[in-house]
Amino acid sequence: MMAPLIHIGLRLIIFILSGVIGLHAALASNEFTPSSQVSSVRISVASYERISINTLLARPDHYQMRDIRITGTVLAIQTEIIPNRMICGSAHERTTLLIEDDSGQIEILDQGACGKNVGALKAPMLKTGQRIDLLVQIMLPTSSGPSGSSVEATIRYIDLPRD
Repeated sequence: MMAPLIHIGLRLIIFILSGVIGLHAALASNEFTPSSQVSSVRISVASYERISINTLLARPDHYQMRDIRITGTVLAIQTEIIPNRMICGSAHERTTLLIEDDSGQIEILDQGACGKNVGALKAPMLKTGQRIDLLVQIMLPTSSGPSGSSVEATIRYIDLPRD
């Protein structure tokens, strides 16, 4: 009769200890990259070094899988509905922005509900001619996409410049 109670007590102690150890490991881990801190701590876009579009396009491999800051003017906005539910489970908007700074132009994607934009300001809310500060994630496609672009820039955060 005592054996089942001891067995249950030991299981409970092991369960509690595993939770405490897991919590301790999560709190002790300080290996967050700036990318992961954007959504959890809300680091200001201004804390990132501003990279010109020309610099990005001249050396895209230098920025591969990094979050960088681009400031520019919205030249064009194109939003489309992606009906393919296989991508993220439901139909969603994808917005392409054409951004220009003093050095050049680049197309930047906002994947809508399937994307990584953690800010309150979303791409479809922007207006042509508006100046914006962007945190974008850079990826080099394995093959040139339909536009032939060598760089895929996906929005992580949109802000209005505070210059």
